[in-house]
Formats: sequence, structure tokens, C-alpha cells
Amino acid sequence: MNQPNGSYLNKRLLRLQVGFLLSAGPGTCRAFPLNIPQRLQVHEDLFVEALAGEFVLTRAKDGILLQSKLKISHLRECDRCLESFEYRFALDIAELFALPSLAGKSVFCVDGNGEIDLAPLLREEVLIEASYRAVCRDDCRGLSAETGDKLSAESDWAAARRAKAEAGAIDPRMAVLKQLLV
Repeated sequence: MNQPNGSYLNKRLLRLQVGFLLSAGPGTCRAFPLNIPQRLQVHEDLFVEALAGEFVLTRAKDGILLQSKLKISHLRECDRCLESFEYRFALDIAELFALPSLAGKSVFCVDGNGEIDLAPLLREEVLIEASYRAVCRDDCRGLSAETGDKLSAESDWAAARRAKAEAGAIDPRMAVLKQLLV
């Protein structure tokens, strides 16, 4: 589903140099705006269509605290009709990136070059959000149980129910239950 179509930016954009914060004292804080309006490869299996927001990096005793409010646009599949659509959501992140000397104590850490890689963290957060149900639009009717076609409007849904009622067709798996009613 998330195959690259056309050009996209590489996840190297998600590496931040934080060496200046490592040499600063605890409490030092810097804010960085982020606006990537085009497709970005976060990981081999994940692309986001747009990414915007702000990162606030704060030097803490044990590392660098990253806090952000991001707006993400992600291409995904509708849970009702199975069509692809651009899903937009807000994401609040707060994560401590451990100092290189404390790398074993945290999943996320500052590397030896004084950089933090936001791609693994962003991947986890987007995949968690993508695990929730989402629909392409509020009035999405889903798929017809009989034909598998997309039900795009109320008339399609009503027509399918009418056709089934007129045919008097009973699902063969339910025919046994009808005999119990007689």
C-alpha cells in the first residue's frame, strides 16, 4: 500500500544535530519548526505525505527531552470501503533521548556524533495511530455484502436491500434457522 509513487524525501531529514545541547547545562532549551509538505520516507515500510509542527529540545540530566506537536498526513486504507485516502491527524510526542554514555537504559539515544534519529520514534507513533479504525469520510457506506462493490450513497444501500428482499433469497447458511421458525 505505501509504495513510493514519484519522488519522495529520505528519512535523513529526521536526524537532528543536538551536540550543542549536550555541552550546555540542564534546562537549556531550543525550539525547531518543521514543515515537510511532500512525501517523506520514514522507514522502509512507512511513508508520510506531509509533516509539520515544532520540536522543542530540552537538555535534561540524563539526555535530551524531545517534545513536539506534529500534524501528519498519512496515506492509508479506509476500514469500510478499502479505498486509499489521506488520513490527517495530530500527534503529541514526549520522549527522552539518553546520553551516549547511558545508551543501554533507553530505546532512544543520542548517537556518538551528537545526533538523534527521529525516524524510529515517528514510525512507532504513526503505526500506533494507524492501528485505530479510520474511514475516508463520515458518510462512507462500505462495501456491499452481496457484490463486494463500494456503496457510495444511501440509494446504493437501499437498492441492495430492496433487491435482496425482492429476491426473497436466504443465505444458504441461514436456511436451517428459517426451518426452526416454521
